[in-house]
Amino acid sequence: MALGEDASLEASEPQFAADPGESHDPETLFILDSIVQRLKPRDAHHVRDMITERARTSGALFISSALWWWIAISEGSDQVDDSMIPKSTLGSFDFGTVSLIVPLLIIVATLFTGIGRERGNATMNLIGGGLGVLAAFYILEPAMMHFGELEGDALFATGRVLVLAVMVGFASHMMFDALLLQWVRASMLNMGVDVFPSAGADPVEGHADESPPYA
Repeated sequence: MALGEDASLEASEPQFAADPGESHDPETLFILDSIVQRLKPRDAHHVRDMITERARTSGALFISSALWWWIAISEGSDQVDDSMIPKSTLGSFDFGTVSLIVPLLIIVATLFTGIGRERGNATMNLIGGGLGVLAAFYILEPAMMHFGELEGDALFATGRVLVLAVMVGFASHMMFDALLLQWVRASMLNMGVDVFPSAGADPVEGHADESPPYA
């Protein structure tokens, strides 16, 4: 029974089926396994579907973000008089410029934290976290530092940039996941490896003399 349980556990692990004569970069295999374990695609066809779904959602969110910026910030600035909002403490940027800097910071922070997570790189995660805090400061600054003089306008300014940041954040995550899955698919084809868990094995084998399906 113990041998059957070992076989079933071994069969559930991702398999790196490649030519015995070929050697692949261990870090690349580690990243492939990390991505598959996190996003959990079932097979190569599911990878393709996940790429399509995430890329389509990301594109829709990016376009929605651009339209929101144009309607609520660019075109709406005259109606709510955004020129009354004081310039930012960090960099002396006006509100219109801050509304462009925040999405850029969100995208770059997502890129750094995503790569840092998959590669186990503390430095990249550190940079991504710092950029995220900087973006949060720019978002909250009107409400935190100018509420006394602007009151409702300060909250409205923060709310508009916050909505923009949330949409761009989700779009960036979806885009990055789609790019990672695309890289997984390309790496599997180029390297001839299979990183998906083996299918067809029962959770617990009933007989000790049964072999795992890939034996």
